[in-house]
Amino acid sequence: MRAPLSVVVPTRDRPQLLAGCLAALRADLVAGDELVVADSASGAAAQVARLVDEYGGVLVRCDRAGTSLARNAGWRHASHDLIGFVDDDVRVHPGWADAIVAGFADAGTGFVTGRIVLPEHQAAAERPVAVSSRSSREVLHPGLSGDLGASANLAVRRSALESVGGFDASLGPGTWAASAEDLDLFDRLFAVGVTGLFEPTAIAEHDQWRTRRQLLRLDWRYGKGMGVRLARLARSDRPRARRLLNEAIFTQGVRPVLDDLRHGYEFGAATVATRTVGTIVGRAVGATRGIRS
Repeated sequence: MRAPLSVVVPTRDRPQLLAGCLAALRADLVAGDELVVADSASGAAAQVARLVDEYGGVLVRCDRAGTSLARNAGWRHASHDLIGFVDDDVRVHPGWADAIVAGFADAGTGFVTGRIVLPEHQAAAERPVAVSSRSSREVLHPGLSGDLGASANLAVRRSALESVGGFDASLGPGTWAASAEDLDLFDRLFAVGVTGLFEPTAIAEHDQWRTRRQLLRLDWRYGKGMGVRLARLARSDRPRARRLLNEAIFTQGVRPVLDDLRHGYEFGAATVATRTVGTIVGRAVGATRGIRS
């Protein structure tokens, strides 16, 4: 018998996506696990409540919008020491919960991120977002570059969340910074000596439902959040912040833009350029006045 798992799903005004998320989770969770839905001041509160009841979950209602606020309300309400986080547009694969819990076999592991993939029917998606670049099991530490995972497929020990106060409510959807709340959480966990694990067998798929216009807006938000996150990181770990800023601006920004333009892919260049400019703006705003929730 494995350790019990609480899973928190933040949601706001996306009941159709939420229904698919909860169905996949309910099919994978076992007796003793807990499903917590944190409604982020949704206008579709009645629909959310019906879905939570249908799938045997616990509903936590938030009076203010904000994904980080919702996640914090959810994990503080949860019953277990291992707390998973799954976004409402994500569908876990069979065996996800067992793999997530197994990732905590080492008592020194404070958090586990899982693999995020494309749904099979969206394999030809033009510009996939929030999918994993890593593919093998790896200890996560501050010296790594690239993708560490995301809060769309994440689990954290309660003690680790308590040690840093959970997610920063001034980051993530529903705030000006609009993203990077998970990366900021990892930064703060690393700062207090907590390490993580990327577990590739904990698989979930992310629905690619956005239009081109929505993708451009998303990249702008991704950039702003990254910039604010790096401005904050610079106050505690300037060398790492400088390295990550270089990656964001040049490795993941200028170079891909030039490659896309050489290949005639103007939309790809536009999305990356939008994110890169957003990073510069977010870095400047975060460095000069900070961001409040």
